[in-house]
Amino acid sequence: MSYYSGITGRKSPSFASDVKNENVDFVYQPVICKRTKEILYHEQLSRFRNTMGRLRSTQTIIAWFEVTGEILDLDIRSFEAAISALSEHENFNIGVNISGATLSNKAACDKIVQYLMAAPDICPRLYVEVTETHSISNMLFAAEFAAALDGMGVQMVVDDFGEGNSTALYLSVLIPAVVKLRMISGKIPDAELIEKAVLARTYGAALVVEGVETAEDILAFPKALVDFYQGYFYGEPAPLEHWQKQARRPELRLVSTEIGFK
Repeated sequence: MSYYSGITGRKSPSFASDVKNENVDFVYQPVICKRTKEILYHEQLSRFRNTMGRLRSTQTIIAWFEVTGEILDLDIRSFEAAISALSEHENFNIGVNISGATLSNKAACDKIVQYLMAAPDICPRLYVEVTETHSISNMLFAAEFAAALDGMGVQMVVDDFGEGNSTALYLSVLIPAVVKLRMISGKIPDAELIEKAVLARTYGAALVVEGVETAEDILAFPKALVDFYQGYFYGEPAPLEHWQKQARRPELRLVSTEIGFK
C-alpha cells in the first residue's frame, strides 16, 4: 500500500494537533494467490481518526509522521498490533508495514526484534513490508534487521518496487521473499512496469500486483510474471473480524524464496 504526500517541510499541517498515534485503528486486506485463490496474508493498514472521530487521510498523516519522527512509534505500535492479532488468530498470516526511517533506527529495530523473539510461534506467519516513501539512510541496520527476521522465519516484502526510494538496492540488501508492484486500474501496464516485474523475479522473489480493481486489470498484466494479486476486486480493507467470518481455506505459507510459482 503506497503512502504518498506532497508534504516536504516541517510546518505543522492543520490536522497535526488532533491526530495522534493513539487514534490509529487497523484494517486488513488480503493478498490472493493467482493459481489457487488462497490467501497468502492480510496486509495490516492504518486508519486514523481525529478527536471528533472523523477519518483523516492516511497517506498525508503517514508522510507527516515520517517528517516528525513519529513514524517510529507508529511502526512499533503496528508490530504490537500484528503480534497480538497473530497470537489470537492462529489461521491468519499478517503483513505489517515498516518505514525506511524505522529501518534506519537501530534502537527501533532492536525493539521490534525483541518483541518477535518473545513470540517465536507467530514469526512464520508474519510478513514485513518495507514502504517506499522514506529512504533507508543506514543500509547496515536494515541488512542486520532483515537477517535477524529471516533467522526467525519472518518474510520480508518490498512494497511498491520501483517507486519512491524502493530500488534494486532494496532487493539486494533486504533479500525479500515477496515484491509488490502497483498497477493503475484500467490502464494497460507499460514497458517500464513490465521491466520492474522481470527485475523483481530475477531476484527470486514472488510478485504481487497491487491495485487490482476489476477482472480486466487481471487480464491486463502478463500472468506469467504474477504470483499474487491485491486490490478491491478481491476485498476492501476491513477489520480482522470481517475476514474471520469469511468461509475460506487455510492460508498459504510462503516458506522459501526458492518456491516456484507458475
